[in-house]
Amino acid sequence: MRTPRSLAIALNGGQPRPRPLDADVTLLDETLPPIAPVAPFRERVAAREGRADLLVFRVGEELFATDLRAVEEAVDGVTARSIPDAPPAMLGVFALRDRTLPMYVLGRVLDVSHAGSGEMTLVVRPSLARVALAVDAVDDVYDVPLDAVRPAPADADAMVLGVTWRGAELLTLLDPDLVVAACLAASPPDSP
Repeated sequence: MRTPRSLAIALNGGQPRPRPLDADVTLLDETLPPIAPVAPFRERVAAREGRADLLVFRVGEELFATDLRAVEEAVDGVTARSIPDAPPAMLGVFALRDRTLPMYVLGRVLDVSHAGSGEMTLVVRPSLARVALAVDAVDDVYDVPLDAVRPAPADADAMVLGVTWRGAELLTLLDPDLVVAACLAASPPDSP
């Protein structure tokens, strides 16, 4: 078996690479200032400072939004394979390139009426876990000043961070970490 070095020497007529060809290259990371870590979305909304890009999507007749940074992609026309003893909110699993992801119907997770099993799928990964969420439609990306977000009502689910207006439309902001946690915490139904 040949090593990359032995292959390079063979391709260079049996000679190692001449040192003058090795330039002193400044690494890009050395020229950029360090990037400050971004606080979790819940903390940024609670502080009501700065701005956030939100992905707006529809579940039934309601508009929801979450931090765009937590959404890896939106996929159209996904078919999930059902699995035995899945929790009621779980639609099944589907393959996305080299990964198999659990897929949940967001309307069932939030306990809101929804049109069906979802025409669009959001691949969400706010922290360590990645799940797919079936929603009825993906609307748009909306840039909002966080001081425009109004607190959630006291009796609201912990997943709801607040509400904001986009023109005449009310958007309910969801905590992506808690949505994923609620999906993963769902237990299978009791067996008879």
